[in-house]
Parts: sequence; C-alpha cells; structure tokens
Amino acid sequence: MSEKYFESQQEDEDVIILVRRHIIALVPVIAMSALLYLIGLLAVLVFPFILPVMVQGFAYNIYVIVVSLLFLFTTIFVFNNWVLHYLHVAILTTEHLVEIDQAGLFSRKISELALEKIQDVSSSQEGLINTMFDIGEVEIQTAGEAPNFVIEYAPDPSKTAQKIMETEEIYCEKHGIRTGANSSNANNNTTLNQPTIEYPGGEWEQK
Repeated sequence: MSEKYFESQQEDEDVIILVRRHIIALVPVIAMSALLYLIGLLAVLVFPFILPVMVQGFAYNIYVIVVSLLFLFTTIFVFNNWVLHYLHVAILTTEHLVEIDQAGLFSRKISELALEKIQDVSSSQEGLINTMFDIGEVEIQTAGEAPNFVIEYAPDPSKTAQKIMETEEIYCEKHGIRTGANSSNANNNTTLNQPTIEYPGGEWEQK
C-alpha cells in the first residue's frame, strides 16, 4: 500500500494520482504580500529621512511597533495561504476520487466519490495564462444525487481527466460492472468477465 492520505483509505487502495492546484493560484497572494513587504521596506529605509520626527522620542516607539506588526502579519498571511494551498488536494485511488478541502489551518472537508458513480470527465482551459502554463479545470460529472467534483487550477488538465477515466474504466472491468459513461443508465449494472487488471502509470504526483 502507498502512503495513507485519508482516514477511510483501505489497505489495498493505492493512489494513482495526487493533484495539487498550480502555484499560479497563489499569484494574488504573492502580489499583495510583495506590496506589503515593499511598504515595510520603504517605512524602514525611506520614511525616516522624509519625516525625521517619526524616529524621535515616543513617536519612534510607535513607528517600530507599527512596522514590526506589518512584517509580522504579512508573514502570517503568506504562511497561512501557502499551507491552505498545499493541503488542498484531489486524490485519485483505485477505488475512489477524494477531494480534501483545507478551509483553514484547523478546518478541513473531505469529500469521497466511488469510481462507479463517475459518469463523465471533462477538462477546460480558458485564457492566455492558463494555456501558456497548461493549467485548467477538470469537472467530474456524477450519477444520482452526488455533487459534481471540480478540480480548479489543475496542471495538465487533459492528462488528469484522461487518467481519471482510465482508472474508472479499469475499476468497472475489475468489479464486473459498467456504470457512468459506459452505460445509459448508471444504476443498470452488467456482469462481465473479470480479466486481470493492471492500473496504468503507477503513482505520480502533480504539483
């Protein structure tokens, strides 16, 4: 068994792919943080020469506290957003598609979807930036009342979508069923011969 990523992962349930959002999703955070750090540097290196009164007497104490808090909260802001970005992940296993949504440092939501409930998988890219960096959105349509899964900022979305469909088809063949995209009725299972199955590609990780 590969490394265990979620509580309900079975002993014989291997990870096929692990998809984290592309780093470009953090561009707004990086831009805002850079601006705040720049303001802090200006406050340290430039403002004292423009307004000397700021570094004299009691005003100097206030000045140091304000600048220190600016750097402190900016650093916390960057760290918090990086942790949420890194821990938000979609995991495709030999049995399930799992999304771990890290809503906060101490809050997470785990959604699991059995592969037999997958009806269709599509990928899309919009805009010049997404096309240049080969990132996009992968949507997994599900059967019944299960909500659709959407993986945003997915690296190489077409490859991810293809891998999900391949694994779903192999799962159905292995268990002797046809569901989702393989049948017009997701609840109408058909018994098949069960050949020896090898999952494609092995374990790999997209960052």
